[in-house]
Amino acid sequence: MKRCVKKSKKLFCLKFLLLFVFFSFIGNTVYAQSGITVSGTVKDDTGGLPGVSVTVKGATAGVFTDIDGSYTVAVPDSKAILVFSFIGYETQNIQVGSTRKLDVVMVSDEKLLDEVVVIGYGTVKKRDLTGSVASVKNEDITISPTNNVMEALQGRIAGMDILKTTGQVGGNVQVLLRGNRSIYGNNTPLFIIDGVIGSYEQVNPMDIESFDVLKDASSTAIFGSAGANGVVMITTKRGKEGKVAVNFDGFIGFSGDAKFHHGMKGDEWTNYQREAYKYLNGQYPTDMSSVLTDATKLAAYNDNKWIDWVDEASGNSVVNQKYNVSVSAGSAKTKVFTSLSYDSQEGLLKNENLNRYAMRLNIDQEIAKWAKIGVTSNMVYTNRNNGVKNTFTKAISAFPLGDAYEENGDINYEYAKDEYSPLGDFIPNQFADNTRNTYINANAYLDITPVKELNFRTVINGTLDNSRRGQFWGARANALRPSYAGSPHAEITNSYRYRYMWDNIITYNKTFLTDHNVTATVLSSWLKNEDESNKAAASGQFLDSWSFYRLLAGTSARVESDYSQNMKMSYAMRLNYSYKGRYLVTFSNRWDGVSWFSQENKWDSFPAGALAWRISDEAFMSGAKTWLDNLKLRVAYGVTGNDGGIGAYSSATNAYAYSSAGISLDGKIVPFTQYSGIYGNSNLGWEKSYNWNIGLDFAILKNRIDGSIDWFSTRTKNLLFKRTMPITSGSTGWGAPLASWENIAETSNEGIEVTLNTRNIQTRDFVWNSTVTFTWSKEKIESLPSGDLISENLFIGQPIKAVYGYKYTGIWGTSTSAEELAKYGVKPGWVKIETVPQTTTVNGEEVNDEGVHKYSEKDRQVLGHSNPDFIVGLNNTFRYKSFDFSIFATARYGQTITSDLLGWYSAKTGSSNNQISGADYWTENNQNAYYPVAGSGSEQTVMPALKYRDGSFIKVKNITVGYTLPKLFNIERCRFYATAYNTFLYVKDKQLRGTDPETNGSDSFPLYKQFVFGVNISF
Repeated sequence: MKRCVKKSKKLFCLKFLLLFVFFSFIGNTVYAQSGITVSGTVKDDTGGLPGVSVTVKGATAGVFTDIDGSYTVAVPDSKAILVFSFIGYETQNIQVGSTRKLDVVMVSDEKLLDEVVVIGYGTVKKRDLTGSVASVKNEDITISPTNNVMEALQGRIAGMDILKTTGQVGGNVQVLLRGNRSIYGNNTPLFIIDGVIGSYEQVNPMDIESFDVLKDASSTAIFGSAGANGVVMITTKRGKEGKVAVNFDGFIGFSGDAKFHHGMKGDEWTNYQREAYKYLNGQYPTDMSSVLTDATKLAAYNDNKWIDWVDEASGNSVVNQKYNVSVSAGSAKTKVFTSLSYDSQEGLLKNENLNRYAMRLNIDQEIAKWAKIGVTSNMVYTNRNNGVKNTFTKAISAFPLGDAYEENGDINYEYAKDEYSPLGDFIPNQFADNTRNTYINANAYLDITPVKELNFRTVINGTLDNSRRGQFWGARANALRPSYAGSPHAEITNSYRYRYMWDNIITYNKTFLTDHNVTATVLSSWLKNEDESNKAAASGQFLDSWSFYRLLAGTSARVESDYSQNMKMSYAMRLNYSYKGRYLVTFSNRWDGVSWFSQENKWDSFPAGALAWRISDEAFMSGAKTWLDNLKLRVAYGVTGNDGGIGAYSSATNAYAYSSAGISLDGKIVPFTQYSGIYGNSNLGWEKSYNWNIGLDFAILKNRIDGSIDWFSTRTKNLLFKRTMPITSGSTGWGAPLASWENIAETSNEGIEVTLNTRNIQTRDFVWNSTVTFTWSKEKIESLPSGDLISENLFIGQPIKAVYGYKYTGIWGTSTSAEELAKYGVKPGWVKIETVPQTTTVNGEEVNDEGVHKYSEKDRQVLGHSNPDFIVGLNNTFRYKSFDFSIFATARYGQTITSDLLGWYSAKTGSSNNQISGADYWTENNQNAYYPVAGSGSEQTVMPALKYRDGSFIKVKNITVGYTLPKLFNIERCRFYATAYNTFLYVKDKQLRGTDPETNGSDSFPLYKQFVFGVNISF
């Protein structure tokens, strides 16, 4: 039964569409010209310039220069202003005055190279960059609406792999920059929000001004041990001098089809049960009473009471809404930006939803000509209700016959004999998982410039991230309760995270002897993190309606608490030198000291250097000036670090004290202390990545085409590896050997990144721009302490995320002889795999069986890796007069996924074991099938081979169409738009069609199409 959207939401949508239609038919102001004619020639430094747009400011009409650069245009009077514009040149506004012949010389537009890029602890012009940095501006982020800024950037930055693996409400994306380096450590980039460490998840995309990604070590080493995985710099909007600007942005979105498998029903289910019966009994059943031995189930079958449990469970109509209001204002001394936003998300499951409220306040105040203070603050409150994975998996496999609902519409929990509804979590007072989170990030700064060349900036930051999670499991809930819990069970978990940071930065910038420029930066940084949590739980409450609000009503209680803290102190310096803007040098070093390593290894340094050469500025390149605008070669090398995920106290041995119960001595219970967790290692140090980057930046045809090509190579040494101690060491906890961290493994990464921006058509009425990104990368484990570690899927020469299992080659058929089948221990209709030759010793000689043996775990092999070989992104934006259109597509090729969803074809017998719908399973008349014969699942050991598939795909991620109304009253801009997400999907592997490989084969919370309607209004 599909759920309907609430009536109020339907009314909202109707009003929204009516408003769109009303504004769309408002007439344009028509400009009538009076007949004064102005003519002339438009040139650049090479001669006449054809195709230049010449318009009268404020009018809708205009002309273009001809092949010689000549033009003739009608203007209303001598006060008219002519606007001359052309791609790659600065736009010029010239008043006509008394002249009737107006010649213009266009000047090359250097804005592309003069754009300011945010780097670590400073900014630099794009022309002066020596490192590998990618930038995305506000308009590229907000053109398509989203609640997650990283999702908006998917496929737009070469080298950055962004995956949205879940359709769960509030689900985040996975972000990797230039692959995995650490085995156990965090491989996610560092996010710097307005100069301080922050969380992109808590940033409103509408508040973002720019987005800069630092990719190579010369850019990231200034962040030392935190910059090993790359750094993402997010800069939010600030107030500007001028009149007050008010912006309203709002959208509402509706869900479309989800890419997910359903369970069998109808004839498909019946045929499967008949085939399974035949497999076990040698013949088909005479009728379904042989399969459905229970009378009530047989009656439901005869009455055609089929249930599509996936539809029932996930048929909720997803409605997402977001509304954002921002105000920007400023005078010469005071500038303010503030915003308020509300975000409402609903999920495919009726018990999952999210409401988020956010406020930002950024203030900059000049207190003297040489001093400025300011505040940046972001406050977010989130109320989230979670559904669970079990709802999906039980819906796939549940018995598909019976009455899903009682006559009064309530969920029928036992809908058939011994069959329990997958909708148990939806029964009132049976399941709750509610999290309320408060996030506050605030920093204050003082900026002093005592003399022109010298600047001192101090920034103090505090972050508070508090949450309360309340959970309840009733007796009829499907969600898995903790292993220690009874039924019913409730618990409340409180988590408190505090972060304090203080940065002091001195920057000296001096140009001397005209051609030489030096920028020197020195800084200190102090960081402290505290994490605190406590949990109270109880089982056996008398009333389910008490949920998790009355823990004292439980008959058995449990209390837990935890605390950890860590600190870091850092010093850094950076020197930038430029000669004539043509030869560029950067050198930096950072010294980090941390609390979680032993005394001998707390401090380490992370140096980096880079050289850049602007070849296009050389005299010998003067002949290329007509078509070459920029050509810059970059070479960089640097060292970055990673803590390997060891935690705050992993260099010390962990222990647990049993104070009231322990061991018995002479019949008396006495307290004692027992090792637990990690055995300490006083020699632990940093993982270190040694990085090379060679890049080429270019721009041609008056900046009509620009881009960059980068090659990178990273070698990460002394990887922190969790090694199990030998039992003979005596390092045990309750008789089991402990693990100890050691610096003993090594990995490598190599790749090529290409970014190409083209301005294909640039006219007054029509604009077409394109951006293509390409990433090829390869990673592998160079060394492990004791060779391959199969238990953790770690193999020398393979990527960290290797996929290891049985290699599927088909299904055994009846044409194979009984003798051949016996060699492998299989039957017709069973899964066929590629065997791995085994060597045994016979009579003192080694004998290779050439892979002819009964299947065993030794036939598992490396099948691929979860990271793609290459990623391509293609974005096209168009503008025709007041209409805009954009389409973004991405492709991932070469990754292997483990599809848990395909794994729900179990080939098992029994009517209670449903299978995925559409499964092409083996029968005597269908011997080219993919899945094995029905009924054989419990006998086979290599069924997991079905799950490993090629996850390559091409996806049209979003399509947006917008229309901007003419100026009306005090409205500066009013744009309506519609966006379709996940519009088209091509999947290379036939077995994965009908699913979305972007989820990595997840068997819950599928991705779905979404249709969004929104408006942007500026006053």
